[in-house]
Formats: sequence, structure tokens, C-alpha cells
Amino acid sequence: MMQQQQQTGDSLPDLAQLQSTMHAIELACSSIQMHINPAAAEATILSLNQSSQPYKACQFILENSQMGTAKFQAAAAIRDAAIREWSLLTSDDKRSLISFCLCYVMQHAGSPEGYVLAKVSSVAAQLMKRGW
Repeated sequence: MMQQQQQTGDSLPDLAQLQSTMHAIELACSSIQMHINPAAAEATILSLNQSSQPYKACQFILENSQMGTAKFQAAAAIRDAAIREWSLLTSDDKRSLISFCLCYVMQHAGSPEGYVLAKVSSVAAQLMKRGW
């Protein structure tokens, strides 16, 4: 019961953190597109790419962001982190990442953001190939 309470209690700050991360990535993507402080924007995106196990945040961005460029960067971060951390991930984690990517592509097949779907498909393919 305490574990359930802790999980429930932790979910709100966790959601706030995920939303904050998504907002930071969206702002960085907008800044790059508008040529406003591109160095800081690139540093923000790079920090997501280089962070340890950013999968939850990246999945949140893919599922909730309205910005295609933010989704693209999130997919790229999943790829970079998974390749970097492949030997540390459990078999279930690996399958979960591949499954997420494939399900995302299937669920958003009609999306006008083809470049996002192509990136997520590419990530799934690279992770599947790595698993062989």
C-alpha cells in the first residue's frame, strides 16, 4: 500500500518534470527555427540527447507535443541513448523501446509529419538490428 501511495505521490512531480522537459525542448526547437540564441537552444537539445535514460521524457514528448521538430528531436534522443546504453538495458527495456516506436508509427500513420514517422521508424529499425 505504501508503494502505491509513493508511486501516486511521485506521479505528479514526475508529470510536471515531463511537461517542463517537453516545454524546454519545444522552446529550443522554436528558437533554432527563428534563429534566436541558437547556441543555447542546441545546448538544451544536446542535454536531452546526452542525458542518462531519457526514454520516459522522450516518449512523453512524442505522445504530447504539438511540434514536429520537438518530436523529431525526442526520437533522435531515444536512438542516441539506446545505442549508447544498449549493454545496460534489460531485454524487456529493449523490447519496450522497439515496441513503443513501432506502435507510435502505426498509431500515427496518417500524420502529416512524415519526417517524424520516418525518424521513429528508423529508430525502431536501428534498435531491432542492434538486437540481432
